Amino acid sequence: MVKAHYALWARWYMRIDRRIDPMLLISALCFLFGASPAATLGPQSQSAIQSPPGTYRTSWVGNTFGGNGGENGFGYWVQDGADEIEVTPDGTVIAGVAWDEAGRCVGLYKDGQVNRLLLKAEGGDLPDSAWGWGTGNNAIAIRGDIIYVASTGKRLLRFVWKPGDINSARFRDARKMDAEAVGLAARGDTLAVVYPDAVELRSADDLNIIGKFPLSAGRDAAIATDGSLWVLAGNAVRHVSRTGKALGVSVPALERPTALSFDNRGRLLVCENGHRQQVLCFDISSASPRLVSAFGVKGGLRSGVPGLAAPNKLFALCGAGTDAAGNLTVAMSYGNGPNGNLILRSFTPSGKLRWEVMAAAFVDTFGFDPDSDGAVVYSRTAVFDLDLKQTTPGREWRARAFTLDPVGEPQDPRSRYGCSVILRHLQGRRLLYTIGQYAGGYRLYTFDEPRGYLAHEVAQIGESEQWAWDVDQKGGIWHGDAPGKTIRYYAFQGWTSDGKPKYNWQHPQTWPWPEGWDLIRRIKYDAATDTLYLTGYLAGQRVETWGVIGPTARRYDGWLAGKRALRWTNRDLPRDGNSDPKEGPLTPQALDIAGDYLFVGMVKPTQGKQRVHVLRLADGRYVGAFAPGDDVGGMAGWLDMPYALQAIKRRNGEYLILVEEDFRAKNLLYRWRPGS
Repeated sequence: MVKAHYALWARWYMRIDRRIDPMLLISALCFLFGASPAATLGPQSQSAIQSPPGTYRTSWVGNTFGGNGGENGFGYWVQDGADEIEVTPDGTVIAGVAWDEAGRCVGLYKDGQVNRLLLKAEGGDLPDSAWGWGTGNNAIAIRGDIIYVASTGKRLLRFVWKPGDINSARFRDARKMDAEAVGLAARGDTLAVVYPDAVELRSADDLNIIGKFPLSAGRDAAIATDGSLWVLAGNAVRHVSRTGKALGVSVPALERPTALSFDNRGRLLVCENGHRQQVLCFDISSASPRLVSAFGVKGGLRSGVPGLAAPNKLFALCGAGTDAAGNLTVAMSYGNGPNGNLILRSFTPSGKLRWEVMAAAFVDTFGFDPDSDGAVVYSRTAVFDLDLKQTTPGREWRARAFTLDPVGEPQDPRSRYGCSVILRHLQGRRLLYTIGQYAGGYRLYTFDEPRGYLAHEVAQIGESEQWAWDVDQKGGIWHGDAPGKTIRYYAFQGWTSDGKPKYNWQHPQTWPWPEGWDLIRRIKYDAATDTLYLTGYLAGQRVETWGVIGPTARRYDGWLAGKRALRWTNRDLPRDGNSDPKEGPLTPQALDIAGDYLFVGMVKPTQGKQRVHVLRLADGRYVGAFAPGDDVGGMAGWLDMPYALQAIKRRNGEYLILVEEDFRAKNLLYRWRPGS
């Protein structure tokens, strides 16, 4: 499968500037006359790539599994999201999604493990009909040894498997459909296919159409033992015959149902994703459905300490089902395909957690809580605790809380799009800043202090097609490619009486670009040293593509004090192994500073490895590079974001570097001890 992206990499361009770089001329004159007002460093060849001094190891945050287990088509990770799930009598959970970056669009889970061998629709034009070897989908169903998948490529797929063996599924055949299905259900000899405007009945054996009836706003269905159907249409659950005739029965008092199924005792399960945030169980043996139980704490994440995680605090419900023993599995995903995250929890009949797996990242970069010495990490949707005494990769992290409230704030863009996050503690309050895949500025979120974790958007600043942004340690916002070739600084000025951050958005401090810059792509300010770092393109340097940081980095000392002295220039930052002649090797995609070092992450692999390079802040010179280790399969995806890494230096001298890794749904965590 060719590495691709979900509505990404849509606007590529190349700009060639043939002017002579004045800094090159200045450097030559300085060499001739023995002057050195600022260090100007030469290129770093790929043959010179080396590990940094000391020791480092690769770990990860945000996925139960590290992504090892094989190349494309093989491996262990929880998929990016889920549209729905099915639970088999033996306890296997099958989750479907329209897009998983590495192709796990149909994932099989059992007893907390995930299948290594991915499902692939093979034959004819099927692999190109949908993402994930043709398996990207909005609906799945199970009947005995057959798995049904309604792909986004308008094909109805069948896989044969040995029930209970999550690595046994093999492609059998496919039929074309006239439209994309949004729901599937199988029972006995019938397969129900739900479209937004109709329900189609097919033979479960040969897939021939045996009936069809209209249904407005169709979303899901479940087939009863007598062959009738319970259908989810809009926000209503109704009982209909096989011909679509209304049977005069509906499930009462629902607000936002999302999925239907039958449990092992024949009772109807409804995922109520409204204010209740519960899985509701109805006895349907009488004329009117009767609620017999509600699983999960009423209110979900909003109950107790808002956002604090607990096994029975459910949210973002997208599916539920039981096995033959009555164990209940619940799926939670915010939606919008791979941006939704996925949490699967399996409970005993008495409600005790049996196992949990999760993926909390797509095109996302996590951020350290700067007051935690690296032990707390925030993501777009969650808060993680890191036990840094752990030495087994992937064992450091656990989810403490979830910050997205899909009930109270359903339009929060964090439920629909990935982003990078920065957390700051300012005058006793937390402020979360998010910036998206195409940069353009920040959205600002506050929390219900002192203990709440649900985040609420309170402000935003930004302009499209602008890439150079930063938030310093004091909450000041820097904009390096502001209109008119200027740098803007918005100082944090405190809090309003209603708990919103104060910035003077209309009157920032402003400076013209320092001499020599043709295009600034990134900005980084260190408030502790009053040092400004800029990257981009000097006059005459070729702009190879959009979004990258450029070949040049410069350090300026005493910026806010008014000195703004150029300390060093590195004109040849590392480049990746991109061999596209229209772009040439690409300059880094992302950067951060911590302690004594500058870290830069690359877009594409170099020598087969996705690398993060290290330079010294003192003089801009090259130190070495990290590459993914065996615990994550030695691989990582391209860096897709302009702010795709974040670093921190701990009090004990260890450096932690988080790196976006959307290929297998996590963030890499490099742990580096430089030594003496």
